[in-house]
Amino acid sequence: MIDLSRELGGLCQAYQQLAIRRSGVVLQFIGAQSGVGVSTCSRAFARMMVPRMRRGLWLFDLDFYANAQHRFFASTKAQALYGAVGGATEAAPKGVSLFWRVHPELVRKDGRKAGDRFYLKMHQIGAHTLYVSRFRKDLLRDNQQVHFRPAKHFWDSMRTKADLTIIDAPALDRSRAGLVTAADADGVVIIAHPAQAGASVQKLRMQIEGRGGRCLGVIYNAAPNAAFDNARQAAQ
Repeated sequence: MIDLSRELGGLCQAYQQLAIRRSGVVLQFIGAQSGVGVSTCSRAFARMMVPRMRRGLWLFDLDFYANAQHRFFASTKAQALYGAVGGATEAAPKGVSLFWRVHPELVRKDGRKAGDRFYLKMHQIGAHTLYVSRFRKDLLRDNQQVHFRPAKHFWDSMRTKADLTIIDAPALDRSRAGLVTAADADGVVIIAHPAQAGASVQKLRMQIEGRGGRCLGVIYNAAPNAAFDNARQAAQ
């Protein structure tokens, strides 16, 4: 098991400072490129924080076609450690605009429309107050596509529901979803490889901030001495 406690320690402090001013906090993780361990870091932070969450922690995986977070917790090894994956529950209250849209809309044989919320559900992990998303890509028809869109009211509803909501966004070389949701988060954490050029990290930061997002800092994964040292200052 990878120990990222040192790298995530500063982010924990940043969350605490954000939580003082908000009923709930939404944080997004995104990679400077694919393969830098965004899902690992966001999952490690979720496991670190969930024991402190009174109202719970919700983890959204924006890589809808991979569902890496749900697949991890559904594995035999993970269920032995964290408990079984629970049944599906709604991701948002009815009437709240969603951050995803499936087009064209699915119409069942009886004429009823499936609706966007039909595809994405949340699952409780064991007896913990941790909920992980699963997008039902198997229910998509060949002509259907998923589109992401800003949804301030959706993430505001998460703030009233959970103490912490984590968005695990794929790198931009895989999907632009992270740029769509960045502005609705309270802060964005960039994950990068320690050997990665600073220019690529700076470019991503400028793209996020250009869309209205707020970068808290960078975690250089696999670099144990590169702690998240500027997250606390950024949150102030």
